[in-house]
Amino acid sequence: RMQESVDQMLFYARLKGVKKDYLFERIVLSDCVKEVLEDYRPLLLEKGFQVSVNLSDETVCADWRGLRFLLGQLVSNSVKYCEKEPKLWFAAEQTKEAFILTVKDNGIGVLSCDLPYIFEKGFTGNSGENRKHATGMGLYLAQGIAKDLNLSLEADTGADGESGFSMRIFFPAVDCVS
Repeated sequence: RMQESVDQMLFYARLKGVKKDYLFERIVLSDCVKEVLEDYRPLLLEKGFQVSVNLSDETVCADWRGLRFLLGQLVSNSVKYCEKEPKLWFAAEQTKEAFILTVKDNGIGVLSCDLPYIFEKGFTGNSGENRKHATGMGLYLAQGIAKDLNLSLEADTGADGESGFSMRIFFPAVDCVS
């Protein structure tokens, strides 16, 4: 958790910086997901997560560090807001306009009335007991990195706020130089 807080501070400074040093390259998405899952492996094991990665060798154009940070925030939230028998899924689909990665969990979800505000700086919503430890910075930073990487995020939750949480990451259909 300390490393995650340090990463958040560094990415916050990066977002606010005038110069951006992103390296856009072709990334095998499953490799990036596996690296993030390896980073969070101790926490996922401790909580008893069942993880499903339904990706083959799809590639996207992005910055490795930025994408890794964004995915890490989603996994971190899944760990923080999990319930009994936690599950985490990664799946992909291709459309004409975009490649879409969906990251979904079966945690406490977000109240539908809070959903429009989850990307706002400092917004913690009604996350129950976990609220006292929430900073409201994770999804704010994820959204900022997504914008810098020309990605868009779309969040969804069950109508009752108790049916898990999913985030769709839209990668534009562009070709990388590398």
